[in-house]
Amino acid sequence: MSEQSNDKKPEKSSASNSLNPLPDEKVCFNCKHMLWMVGLGLGLKCDLTKHNIENRRHTCDNFEFK
Repeated sequence: MSEQSNDKKPEKSSASNSLNPLPDEKVCFNCKHMLWMVGLGLGLKCDLTKHNIENRRHTCDNFEFK
């Protein structure tokens, strides 16, 4: 007997979608200068200023799309 996969994945809520910005938004998450150093315990940093980024939705005057 073959199993049918009628199980549907639950749709993501709008709250979970707001964590990751859209690719065309002008925010640090989409900037080529963002350094993702979370795995090292250093958080998000800007490659230009070497300062911490407050959050991935932050933006500044040095923004450039990836």
